[in-house]
Amino acid sequence: MNRGEVWTLADGRNVLVISLTGLEKTYGAVLVIMLHDSGRYPDTAMSVVIGDPIPCTAVAVNIVQLRVNRFEGAKLLGPVDPAAMARVDQALRAVQDL
Repeated sequence: MNRGEVWTLADGRNVLVISLTGLEKTYGAVLVIMLHDSGRYPDTAMSVVIGDPIPCTAVAVNIVQLRVNRFEGAKLLGPVDPAAMARVDQALRAVQDL
């Protein structure tokens, strides 16, 4: 699992990996942002509209820690565009006042 990848979990929810690549090997868990259907939330300082690999919105307050076993049966959809990931990083900093 790499930072910036979008996965569909076995339960059908889509997530964006935001933790450092390799964290799952060290701690057995990753941080993700739960993704919402496109058009559900506007593009703001705390939310980012993503076009690929799926149309969705990442809301920076929806951070969840998932154990690696939650990815059993999950499907890798692919990475987000580097520019979109940079905007996600900005939204994370804004939400956490960094």
